[in-house]
This record gives sequence, structure tokens and C-alpha cells, in this order.
Amino acid sequence: MDLHKATDYEEKPTVEEIKRSHIADLAVQDKYGVKFLQYWINEEAGMVFCLMEGPDKESCEAVHQEAHGNMPCNVIELQGGDYMSFMGAEHKANEFDIVETTDGILDTGYRVILVIDIISVKKQDQLYDSISQVLKKTSGRAVNKTGARETRVFNSPLPAIEAALQMISEVQRFADGSTEIRVGISAGEPVTEQNDFFGDSIQLANRLCDIAGNNEVVVSSLVKQLAGEISLQDLKTGKALKILNPEEERFLNQLSEAAEAMITDPGFNITALTKSVGLSKSQLYRKINSLTGRPANNFIRELRLQQAYKLIRDKYGNVSEVAFATGFGSPSYFTRSFQKRFGVSPLQISKSNS
Repeated sequence: MDLHKATDYEEKPTVEEIKRSHIADLAVQDKYGVKFLQYWINEEAGMVFCLMEGPDKESCEAVHQEAHGNMPCNVIELQGGDYMSFMGAEHKANEFDIVETTDGILDTGYRVILVIDIISVKKQDQLYDSISQVLKKTSGRAVNKTGARETRVFNSPLPAIEAALQMISEVQRFADGSTEIRVGISAGEPVTEQNDFFGDSIQLANRLCDIAGNNEVVVSSLVKQLAGEISLQDLKTGKALKILNPEEERFLNQLSEAAEAMITDPGFNITALTKSVGLSKSQLYRKINSLTGRPANNFIRELRLQQAYKLIRDKYGNVSEVAFATGFGSPSYFTRSFQKRFGVSPLQISKSNS
């Protein structure tokens, strides 16, 4: 799949011009062993995504070059399962191979990504069965996940948000203090400057999940925008739904990149984080508290422990290896901190997931 951006053209192309370019592609594709299948047009954002089969990226680009000279910003290789999971099978291409929704309007290619993280320090079969039933009843599609977090893809925002709030209600129904749930919901396009399919959106959804509090759903600004006339405020259940604005998202990405780069370093602290993001200590404290609802020092400790929990759950290594991978100076200090935070030892979590 490739990405064409209107900003790469002297003038923003019209839908009719895009159709003509596609017809030109079809006229020369056989020469390069390429087959153009369908494409998505996002007029408002000025983006076009082409899906094609071919021997390599260079052959796909060569078709565009000879047919009309409008070259893509990026071309990425897809796995068949990934394509179906993310794009879905509900929509179909019209006579010009343009993908439309079931209502007959242009499918922009945007998808909504929901990431769920459930921390349970003891076996909760009934709860997990209930969560599974919630997910089965939604229009969300499961994607190939890495690790224990669950990732679902939706065509529109409302079903994703409703599913998240319903899952939180289920966890609260079974609540006994041993289970936590946090959800991040983002949205985006299939191809960006990255080489991963929906890479930016998946990354953001995970980062939103990282900063969510227990029983909280954190939603990106684009999800709110795509919701249109739907008022997300009307969906709020207590403090369960938090909606970020673009400035908060930029800070979250900056903060996450800095933290991810330093988390293995025992010297990673507020002073180091302040230097990395280029803010004063007071500015950083204020921004972190506004974003996460937690003091900055607590944020770093919680980030380390959440990452440690994920590594143990994903069978990264033994307790010592996890301790050092998350920047704890000694396994014994890590074990004490982990026990205080989660109520059980790292070894107990490891055994329960074996």
C-alpha cells in the first residue's frame, strides 16, 4: 500500500484527477508485473492510499512514474491478515476501484484503534469471559497482537468508545481490588512516513493506554474530530473518559519518546527528563500532572512498574532481567517496589502466566 499526499502536488488534486491517474496506472501496470486493486481517498486531509500487488516497491513506484509521474511519499508491504483486520470486509470498491462505505460515500481509510490493558493479580476467569463477550458483540476486529495487550480496530469512533466504557463497567462489576483496566483509543491513516501499517495510530493508542488511570479511557483528538456531531461528553461516565487535545498529544509523544529512551537507565529521573524534553522543572511537573493526574515523580515510578509488569507478563526474562530492563538498580529493591504497587511479587505474576 502507498501514500500520496496533496502537499506533494503543486495544486491539491481533485477526485476526477485521481481517477484519471488510476486509469493511467492500470494501462501500464502489466509491464511491471503489478496489479492495482483499490484505493482510498481522504479529500479533507488531502491523502490517497493505493493497494496493489507487485514483486517489489520499486515496480509499484515505476508504474506511477511512467503513468503520470505522481510519486508516493511512502510504500509499505502488507501481510494479508493485517489488511483484513485493519481495513475490514464491509466496504467495497466502486467501478473506479475507489473504496466506499456501505452508505456509498468515500471511505477515507481512517480507522479507530483501541488498546486494552487489564492487570489482574489473580485468576479471574468469569471476568475475562465477560470481557470476551463484550468484545464479541462489538464491530471491532482483533489484530495480531504482540504481548498481552488486546488491540481492536473499528471503522468509526462511537462503537470503540462504547465498548471501552462497557468493559470498564464489567471490571467494576467484578471489582475486588485485584484488577485494573485502562484503555487508549486513537485514530489514523494506514500509511504514514513510518514503515508499519497504522504504525503511528497503534503507537499513540498504546501511549494513551500507558497514561490512563485505572478504570479510565483516554481518547485522542482525532477520535473526537471523527465523531463529528456525536458529543463524547455525553458518553462520559464519571471520570471514565478523558479526551486529549492536539497540544496534549504532542507533549505525550515527546514525553513517551524521552522516557522510552531512558527507562533502562537507573539515573532516569525528573532532572534527566527535564533536560530531554527541554522544559523547566515546574513546567514539566505541571504538564505531567495535567496529562496523567499524577505527580511527576510518581509518573516515572509508575512507568517503570507498568513496563516491568508487561515484561513479566510477556515472558521477557527472569526477575533480575526485568529489574535491570526497567532501570531498577537492584532486583531486591525492584521486588519490594513491585510488591507494594501490585500486592504480589514479580515471581508470583511470572508463575501465574506460565
